[in-house]
Amino acid sequence: MGLKNWVRLDIDTKDAISINIKKHCFDNTDRADVYIPDHGGIWTFGKDEIFNQTWVDYVQNKCPYLEVTGALIFWRAPGYQHAGAHIDVAPNNSPSRVEGVEYENNFHATNSSDSMDVNDFYPVVSSYNWILDEGDDSAMTWHEPLDTAKIELKKFTDAVHYDEIPVSECKEIDRCTIGHDKLVMVRTNVLHNVDMGKQERWAISARCIMNWATWDEAVDKLQPWIVKPKEYGGPTGAEPTRFGTWEHKGREVDF
Repeated sequence: MGLKNWVRLDIDTKDAISINIKKHCFDNTDRADVYIPDHGGIWTFGKDEIFNQTWVDYVQNKCPYLEVTGALIFWRAPGYQHAGAHIDVAPNNSPSRVEGVEYENNFHATNSSDSMDVNDFYPVVSSYNWILDEGDDSAMTWHEPLDTAKIELKKFTDAVHYDEIPVSECKEIDRCTIGHDKLVMVRTNVLHNVDMGKQERWAISARCIMNWATWDEAVDKLQPWIVKPKEYGGPTGAEPTRFGTWEHKGREVDF
């Protein structure tokens, strides 16, 4: 079994935001990358516009690999369900790209719905997300395409490009409720979407210098900061890999 498409990090999101982000976004719909009234929107901001510098410093001091450069803000109205799963891509001249790194191309489109050249873009390996409000009832989902030839590089606006395919043409392979209080590193070079709940969703997606070429490398380097799942009733150490029994306080316990 391969790695999950997300890991929760022991990095707090408290006091990250320096402004009323909802008001700031709705006051700046003219700056939105995408804005559909009553449905959703996407905004891109530099780190100095929305983050407290003390939080930016805290993140890098705690985990030197994470140099925050800015964020995407995703808003979806309650019940709005986007029909496509997508891969995040960025132009080759993106400031987050590290010169000389060959980034992993998972399901990167081989064709374009516009006059763009797919070779001018690279898939973004990861981002660092949390939900602004408590009580998140949505889930981020990951998908495998039934036919990779149906994935297209699409231009939504001058600033937003995705490799996209209808969710109906995919098989779901993973899901995660992101939550409110910790950074979650999510895999973005695999098709993903959001399964919306009943409440509106404001997702903060911090972007960092892309220091790794693959998801496996990102997970490996961030191991010291990954929140490990709790074990109940068993010994400490690695989780068991097969069914059987273990000894707990001198007694065998089934699991």
